[in-house]
Order: sequence, then structure tokens, then C-alpha cells
Amino acid sequence: MIAPIRWRRAKLLLLAIILCSFVGVTGWIVWHYDRAYTLATRHTQLSAWALAQLELELHEFESSVDYFRAGRIDQAQLNEAYDMAWNRLDVFLTGKEAKAIRQRFGAELLLRDLFQQLQHYEPLVTSAQLEPQDLEPLHQMLEHMLPKVRNLMVLNFTGPQAMSDNAALEQSKAQNFVILGCLLLLGLVMVLLLLLEARRQHFLIWHDALTRLPNRAAFIQRLRQLCVGGQQVVLCLLDLNRFKEVNDSLGHAVGDQLLLAVADKLRQSLPEGVWLARIGSDEFALLMSNQKSEAAWFAYTKRLQTGLERLLYRADPAHRVSVSIGVSQYPQPASNADELLLFADLALLHARQDDIRHFQIFSRPMLNQYQRKRRLATELREQLMGSGPSQLFLCYQPQIPRQPLGRLGAEVLLRWQHPELGFIPPPEIVEAAEENGLGERLGAWIFRTMSQDLARFPLPVVRQLDLAINLSTSLFHRGLPEQTRVWLSDSPLLPEQLVYELTETIALDDLGLSKQVFAELRHNGIRIALDDFGTGWSSFAYLKDLQFDKLKIDKSFIQKMDSDARQALFVQAITELCHRLDICVVAEGVETELELSEVLRLLVDEIQGYYFARPLPADAFCEFAERQLQRPVFAA
Repeated sequence: MIAPIRWRRAKLLLLAIILCSFVGVTGWIVWHYDRAYTLATRHTQLSAWALAQLELELHEFESSVDYFRAGRIDQAQLNEAYDMAWNRLDVFLTGKEAKAIRQRFGAELLLRDLFQQLQHYEPLVTSAQLEPQDLEPLHQMLEHMLPKVRNLMVLNFTGPQAMSDNAALEQSKAQNFVILGCLLLLGLVMVLLLLLEARRQHFLIWHDALTRLPNRAAFIQRLRQLCVGGQQVVLCLLDLNRFKEVNDSLGHAVGDQLLLAVADKLRQSLPEGVWLARIGSDEFALLMSNQKSEAAWFAYTKRLQTGLERLLYRADPAHRVSVSIGVSQYPQPASNADELLLFADLALLHARQDDIRHFQIFSRPMLNQYQRKRRLATELREQLMGSGPSQLFLCYQPQIPRQPLGRLGAEVLLRWQHPELGFIPPPEIVEAAEENGLGERLGAWIFRTMSQDLARFPLPVVRQLDLAINLSTSLFHRGLPEQTRVWLSDSPLLPEQLVYELTETIALDDLGLSKQVFAELRHNGIRIALDDFGTGWSSFAYLKDLQFDKLKIDKSFIQKMDSDARQALFVQAITELCHRLDICVVAEGVETELELSEVLRLLVDEIQGYYFARPLPADAFCEFAERQLQRPVFAA
């Protein structure tokens, strides 16, 4: 990647140099042309005109002197010719236009001498007693000086200086042609670079910069083209599972090399009629058309998967990365390009969840599940916004204390009774909320509904309740303590009566964040419970690193204690450890008398399960709480 970046920078630098050269050379040509034009106009035109007019007026004056001597003109005409010659000399000697020509070939000295001599004869020419013979000295002077003026004309416009000026103009013209040729060459180079850059940009529009394979835009275009003709098309999507871990642990350079190796492997195995593209950071697509049979493309994709798995096993030292493949077909079951891509995506999603095969061909149940998720997400949003009849409600499952403490706990459970789909399991509700950005809105709805339920309870009963609410991933963030304070501001529940339950996976995601949020919640009086203890791989690490108030032993351990002595030992060890850490232990899923006697023998602090009560609607729970708080259940 470094070499292409350097090449792009070099091209940009070269284009900048060419543009600067264009500007600079163009400016120089303009200046040079102006200089040559000035030389030509001022010297050849203005100077030539001034000197020619001077010579003409002097000849006119000389002719007037001869005519006066011959009696052909009178003295007034002679004076007029004298004034014209006098004025022309004065203008030539003082005007700016003739400055350049005055400074060459001694022109100024010559003409100033001529001007002084004319001034010397002025009294004679203007005398009232002028006789023709009196002009003989003036006539001789003019005959002597005018050839010198003529010679000055020759030297300036036909002599060596004129040749030199013409040569300078010719040289300037030649230089301009050379420079224009260089500019043309630079322009051609710039056009070539622009064409190459445009070609590169066009390539990048339709191709991936790293692997040089067609990209997602080219893939979509190709997919639509193939699905127009009605021919059989098989779309195979390949995804590298846990590829992000390679980038995070070994660096993006190693990840890029792995992607290049996968791309090369795919290229080498492409048969006729198969088109390959990279459509995501770690996702590739194969479009197979005109395959003879399902067996042919199925065998090809399985061989491809085997070859890629071997490559990934060798390339990844930790053997983390694997390949998942999802396949769909057109025109059946997909009827168009969009459906073909959607069905392949759904098949790939199920392939990722298959820990053994990592291979899945699309089937109708996948579509039904997808449509169900879409429908639940849409209707859940409407329910949380209050659109239409409410189908969501809360139930409360009691948590019975072993000691008569005058308090009663309960877990707040979300319920959705759909008029068409029936009972929607809570994990499915939470999943729909999390995947569609509704987690915080769902949390606010739970608090609001819980407060409305508690408002119907007698206040003495409310004050003796401890209610536990499950936290989802989107609710557990740095702003949770402040958000909880806002939610509780409109609730009859006190912070000391609220318990947050969260699973190990939520707390493990960011241990530093968990410690900070836990500290702020506990500072506000809110307790924290670790739910489903024993189902994770790092449960004891949580007890060491995080401070919990309650620990809920998963029902899978409780329900096997009567048949597996090791389960009872495990529960006993956890209970004793928690008591030493001043952590309350809750046994989940107690359903039988035998299970109850076992957890009581092991001295758990609270019992939750069907043995005492199923999750109860608000009114039923209120009645249960009133009865339960009037008498102890167990002897001390």
C-alpha cells in the first residue's frame, strides 16, 4: 500500500510542477513578447516616424531656401518652412518617443549641432531686409548637414543596428516557438497524467484497491445483469469469521496479506462461468451462471471451502479465522437480484451460527425467521411509541427470602402477547430492540410501566419491595446512573429498592467501564446482581474484579442437584464464597420440594422459581406481596 501512495504523491507533485511551469513560462512569454513588441513598435514605428519626419522637414526647409533664392517663394513661406524645421528638431531632441534613437550613432550630438546652427540663422531668416544671396551660408550648411541626417536614417533602419534589431526579433520569435513547443509537450504530459489518473479513478470505482477484484458496486451491476436474462444464477457469499481479531492483534498489514492470499486462492480456483468480487472488508462473492447441475456448484463450493480453510489454518498462527459460506439461487427460490442477495445474506448469517459446517444453503424457514424479525422490530417500535392497543406488559416473579426480613424481592419481566404470533419470548423482544436501536426506549418504557403499576399498590407494600430489572447491552453505558436518576424521579420506587441484573457478557465487554458504572450506581444506593452465574467462562473473575450485591445461580445448576452430587457441591461452594464476600445468593428455577430443601440446606438467601409463583401480572403480584409480607415462609 505504501508504494501506490508514494506514486500518487509523485503524480500530484509532478502535476503541480507542470502547472507552475505553465504559469511561469506563460508569464515569461508574455513579458518577452511585450518586450519584442515594444522594441518593434517604438523603434521601428515611432522612432522611424520621428526621424523620417525630421528629415522630411529639413529637406522641405532646404528646398524653401533654394526656392527663395530663385524667387519662387516669398519670405513668409520661407519663415514658415523654417518654423516647421525648427519645431521638428526641438520635438525630436526633447520627445520621449525619440529617446532611444537619439542615443545611438551620435544622433543627439549631430542634431543638437544642427539645431544650434538653425538657431544661429534665425535672425537672418526673419530679417526684413533679407536678400536671396544672404542665404548662401545657410544653404551650404544644410547641404553639409543633411547627408549626415540621411546617413543617420540609413544606420538606424537599414544598417547594422537595424539588422541587429531584426535579428533580436527573429531570435525572440524562435525562442517563443521553442517555449511554445515545450509548453505543448508539458501539456501532453499533463493530459497523459490526467488520463492515467482518470483511468485509475474509473478502476477504483468498480474495483477494490487492495485485492484488485471487482467491488460491491461492480458486483451489484453484474448481479442485476445476470438476473435479467432468466438464466440460472447461483450466488455464493464467503465471510472470514473473526477476521477483525487478526487486525486487532497482529495489525492491519498482516490482515491485508491474509486478504490478498484469500483473493489469490479464489482467483486460482475460478472455473469458467464464475465471477468473483470483494464486497466487504472480509466478505467475497461468487456469481456462478450456466452451471449444469446443483451437484456441480455444490461440489465446487465445498472444495473451495476446504481449500480456504487449509489456507487460513496455515496463515493464522492462532487458528482463529474460518470461512462461512451462504448460498442462494435464481430464479428459484429468488425471483430477482435483490431477493437473491437477501437470501444469500440470510444463508450466510445462519452459516456463521453453525459452529460445525459453516455452510448453509438458503431455505424458506430462514426467510420466515427474517420476516418475523422485521415485523417484530416494526411493531415493537410502534408499541413503544404508544401507537395502537398495547400488547406489552410487565410481570413480576417473586424472590422469597429465606429469613423473615420483612421484605420481598421480585424480578421485573417483560411480556408481549401478540394477537397473531402469540407469546413472544423476552429474549426475542430484547434482540429486536438491540438490533434496531430501541434498547434505551425499551428501558424507559419498562420504568414508566413499572411506575404506573406500583402507583396502584398500597404504599406500605411498595416500601417493602425490592425490584430487579435486567439490563441489556445498549442500556449499560457511562450515562446509566444519570439516566436511572431521571427514570426514578417519576417513580414511587426509591434507589435503595432497585436492583440491576446483568449477565457476564455485558460486564466483560469493558471492565474499566463496568467498574466506573458500578461505583456510581452503588453510590446512589442502587444494587447490582450478576445474573445466570455459572453459564459463563469467567464467572470467578467477575467476583474478583467487580463488586456485586447479589449473585443469581443459574437454574441449570439448581435443577440437577438431586441427581448430581457435584452440582450440589458447586452451589454450596459458591454460596459459602459469596457469604464470605457479603454477597446475597439467589437460587433460580426452584420448582420442586426436593430442590427447595436442597437450596435451604445450602443456606441460599433468596429463592426464585415456579415452586412459589410464576411471573405474575401487576395486580396478582400485589395480592401475592400483601399475603407474603404478613408471614415468614421459613424458620430461621
